[in-house]
Amino acid sequence: MRNARTIALSLFVGLSAALGTARAAHQIAVSPEQIQHLGITLAKVAPAHTVMTDRVPAQVVIPPEQERVISSPQAGLVTSLRAAVGDEVKAGEVVALIESPDLVKLQREFLQASADLRLADADLKRDEQLFKEGIIAERRYLATRNRFEQASARVDERRQALRLAGMDTRAVTKLERDRTLSSVLNVRSPMAGAVLDQMAVVGQRVDRSAPLYRVGKLEPLWLAIRVPLDRIGKLSPGVEVSLPCSGATAVVTVVGRNVDPNNQTVLVRAEVHNAAGCIRPGQFIQVRMALLGGDSQWRVPTAALVRSGNSTLVFVKTVEGFRPQSVEVLGQEAGYSVVRGELRGDEEVAASGLAAIKSIWLGQEPGQDGTQSGGGQGATPEAGANGTGGK
Repeated sequence: MRNARTIALSLFVGLSAALGTARAAHQIAVSPEQIQHLGITLAKVAPAHTVMTDRVPAQVVIPPEQERVISSPQAGLVTSLRAAVGDEVKAGEVVALIESPDLVKLQREFLQASADLRLADADLKRDEQLFKEGIIAERRYLATRNRFEQASARVDERRQALRLAGMDTRAVTKLERDRTLSSVLNVRSPMAGAVLDQMAVVGQRVDRSAPLYRVGKLEPLWLAIRVPLDRIGKLSPGVEVSLPCSGATAVVTVVGRNVDPNNQTVLVRAEVHNAAGCIRPGQFIQVRMALLGGDSQWRVPTAALVRSGNSTLVFVKTVEGFRPQSVEVLGQEAGYSVVRGELRGDEEVAASGLAAIKSIWLGQEPGQDGTQSGGGQGATPEAGANGTGGK
């Protein structure tokens, strides 16, 4: 009986010692005096409502509906160019002059059609009066009215041809009133914007519809973002995009549905506002996107992260001192990191003095040489993840 009690007591003492050793492996005993003496500072753990992605490449582009090509309405000789690349132009502003013989021909045909219309109008008024008096037959009156309607249609056709040739309504009215032909064609900008490209030079002979300028409106702009396929999961319209511009805002509007087979990326489009003078069309920049945070995602100072082998840890404050907690880093921004881990959100983590905490930690775990940076091979993340001390 005495031997049985002795064996049971030995087993109890051994089990207690083993449990104490296991618990100590999950705890780093640091007193409040040591925390103050070693210069250890604490930082609150906060929920991460957004996660900033890594930087991805993006190209600044102009929306298609905000870009126009100014072309020559008629063939001719470019005699003057009144805008250069980078200039701001207004809608309807004259940007080029073209000497066009074809324009003279169109004006002459318009004046001839106008003369025919006046003659047809006089004939119609005369025959209408004669028909009312019963002097001519109705058939003759109807034939005269038909000639008048045909003459009126030809005038409308010639007037439209002049407008397509670049003459505005005031110029056509002046031509009809003064009957003075001119071979100079004013080419006007169809929209307000900046001159992006000049495709003609003075003295050049151009064909009809030959491009002269490219004009674009630079507000808003688009970003064509190439996002790796494995990072596209949480992207959706409405996600904010971080730009290297103060005051500029950018929001994702379209997430592409096809994957580029060459680099396995998806095209994401964002609309940018108030970025004038900061980014320019054609420019390549690096951007980040703010994804919505999920469960068990927390915001901690980047300085609080500790490398242990292939894992990342934080030292969580407990009653006894600290416990190592394994976390997964999801993103970083402005001195803070977003991590995923088994935290409640009301803890404090060590933000400085980590070297002292690691030294104490390694001293509590026999058999660790502590030669590896960040806590040595023995600083296993599993120990921190499963520890319950201080809760």
